[in-house]
Formats: sequence, C-alpha cells, structure tokens
Amino acid sequence: MKFSFKILFLFCLLSILFTQCKEDDAQIFRAYVEGKFTFPDAKFLQDPVHLVNNKKTIAETYPKESGSFVLAGPYEKGIYKLQLKNFKIKSFSTETTGCKISADSLSIEIPDGVTYIIFNDITLK
Repeated sequence: MKFSFKILFLFCLLSILFTQCKEDDAQIFRAYVEGKFTFPDAKFLQDPVHLVNNKKTIAETYPKESGSFVLAGPYEKGIYKLQLKNFKIKSFSTETTGCKISADSLSIEIPDGVTYIIFNDITLK
C-alpha cells in the first residue's frame, strides 16, 4: 500500500515538474473597449458591433437596449477599429487621444498602443 502511494506521489511530482507554461500566454495583451451609443433608430440594436485588427474581427457584441457595449479581444500591434456594419458615426467623445472616425464613417480608428478605451458617447447619424 505504501509502495503504490509513493509511486503515485512520484508520478504527480514529475508531472508538475515537466509541465511547462507557455511564455506566450503571459505576454498576450487584451484590447478592451467599452462605451455607449446614442442612436435615432432602434434597428441599430439588431446589428453587431465589431472590434477589428488587421482586417480580422477579434471581438463582436450586440449593444444593450441602453446603447452600452463592452468588447474585448486579443491585441496585436497596430491600429484597430471599433466597427459598425450599417450605421454611420456622426461624433464620439473619449479621453483617449488619437482616435478618429474613418473616411467611410463606419468605424472609429484606435491608435497603436491603446489597449483600454472608454467612449463616453458615440452618436450615430
């Protein structure tokens, strides 16, 4: 009985020692965006809001009835966008500098290096 317990203990100890944590996991950053939309048409609530990096969707959500939303996804270097599909952005307010509305007015560009941002208000056309 004691012998089998020692073997089990030794096996568990060796398993723990040889299990490695990935260094990559410790270095992964998250892009976190939250805010609130002001919209004239309730149809807006039926379309998802995306967080996009390098033309790849990294997060998707639907706004709540109040217009509030939260998005989070893996962050890589470069500009990423808070993107809408069918509604254009008229204006926005945030304390983060460097954000701008894209030429087509369907997204807000968030500058490289920003991993956390709160939009106080995003007004839609």
